[in-house]
Amino acid sequence: MMSPREAVEQAIFVAVGAASLTRDRAQAIVDDLVRRGQLSDEEGRLTVDGLMARVRASGEQQGIIDKIEGGVHGLLRELGIAQRDDIADVDQRIAELEHRIRLLEEAAGTTPAAPADAGA
Repeated sequence: MMSPREAVEQAIFVAVGAASLTRDRAQAIVDDLVRRGQLSDEEGRLTVDGLMARVRASGEQQGIIDKIEGGVHGLLRELGIAQRDDIADVDQRIAELEHRIRLLEEAAGTTPAAPADAGA
């Protein structure tokens, strides 16, 4: 089985297609994965170093950061990690459901119970 570091490196490299990658951008992507707990600090450092070595070896120069991010986002989806858009969609659905419940309670003439943390 592939380690998380190898999986991240493979996904990013495939998305890049052996094209140019700035060290700062690669570091930012990997730092985000370290913050999320998907990679250790050491795995993150090795991932960035490995990616930069592979990019230098390829010799190709292109600005395709969107492809890199797409690859990382795909990997995060594959690992089951929610992204901002996913969380925003769930928040919106919850707000809509809460609104519908309030309307139903008002129509039924009942008073909604105060939230458990209302007095905190």
